[in-house]
Amino acid sequence: MGITGLALPLYANDLGASYTEVGLLGTTYVALNFLFSPLAGHFSDRRGRKSLLVLGLFLVSISFALYLAINAVWWLLAVRLLQGAAEAPIWVNAQAAAGDLSRAKTRGKAMGTYGVSWAAGFSVGPLLGGYMYKTVGATPTFILGAVIAFAAMFIALATVLPKPQIIPQHIKIRELLPPCLLGFVYVGVLSIVFTIFSVYAYRLGVSATEVGLLITIFAAFRMLLFIPMGKFSDRHGPKSAIQWGLVFIVIGSIGLAVVQTYLLFVLMMIILAAAEGAIYPSVMSIVSKFGGQTSAYVIGIYNAVSVLGWAVLPPIGGYLVDRVSPFAPYLMCAGIALAALLAHRKLFPKK
Repeated sequence: MGITGLALPLYANDLGASYTEVGLLGTTYVALNFLFSPLAGHFSDRRGRKSLLVLGLFLVSISFALYLAINAVWWLLAVRLLQGAAEAPIWVNAQAAAGDLSRAKTRGKAMGTYGVSWAAGFSVGPLLGGYMYKTVGATPTFILGAVIAFAAMFIALATVLPKPQIIPQHIKIRELLPPCLLGFVYVGVLSIVFTIFSVYAYRLGVSATEVGLLITIFAAFRMLLFIPMGKFSDRHGPKSAIQWGLVFIVIGSIGLAVVQTYLLFVLMMIILAAAEGAIYPSVMSIVSKFGGQTSAYVIGIYNAVSVLGWAVLPPIGGYLVDRVSPFAPYLMCAGIALAALLAHRKLFPKK
């Protein structure tokens, strides 16, 4: 996903997409992902995690291959719908499986460890994707993504996962809302980095390889923080880690709006990586213990709300670039994070 995630906005740019259309890559991804995340969780709580993991990886490989046949922006957006639907059962069931395989009192560390696994892919993927896109073009880049996703399907087939032990219960949306809102901020900022900022830097004259390196630095530093921040959350509670994460989002987002040099872009990527590295394992620890059990349905609801950040912020950010200023999307992210920071004391209990 990291390989094609960087190549896709660059490919859209080469097809003549506006910033608004680049932002719509997020909206079309989310449209079916939002719908299928709770449904995939509901199904897997009753039938197990493996079958939907296998199906999702197969459909992801198909969607990556379909990008090869596209020569218009709107067809690109159409296939993005399929990719969003395909990834929903992957994220939901991988997160739920990590919960199934860990104890509640060390859940932050477990989710941090799980986070390291996908963050490592997002560290290597963009750098490789940027290099390949520059040197050999879009076709080999998307083919590689499709082949890796297809291979991952066989890994999922060979994996032994415990049967979920779920006691059906009424979901109190009011209690689930705070982590869902934080997920929205987390994913929204991530979407701006991967879509709007990638094209912004590319049009400033930063090469595709250098853009990939920036995203890789972001992903690598985030990965390094997942486990220690997960342990911190287990020991001291998630509230403090979340608070500092929001502070760093504000600082890093404002930084992207004011800096222009490559080295300063690197520094802002590190600050934003620290923010997201603190928030993810802390929030996932909360969600995976909601109601005293690990429910993929609950995780699916959380993922559905969170992924709305990818649907909402990139098109708004793209519109702001086209109509207002190239710096507006990053100030928007800073404002949203600041609002969440001011509200988080009331949203979460101390423990």
